[in-house]
Amino acid sequence: MQTQTPERQELCEVINTLSDAAIGKLSSYIDFLRYEERMEELEDAEDIAYIDSLTPEDYANAVPLSEIIKDYEAKHGPLS
Repeated sequence: MQTQTPERQELCEVINTLSDAAIGKLSSYIDFLRYEERMEELEDAEDIAYIDSLTPEDYANAVPLSEIIKDYEAKHGPLS
């Protein structure tokens, strides 16, 4: 079990004062936050897998960011 920080302890105390209706709403929001964190973890893992799959040829064919910015500014004006 995780050691409770003072912030967690305070949140637990506040939650214990909520009505059942408020707990229901909080539960839904907690589910959303868990989903959001899980999606971020999956996206990070996907990004890492993609980067790991790149070959030296992929890097050799990459366009430098400075060139992309120069092209963008030529078409749309300076970045602010």
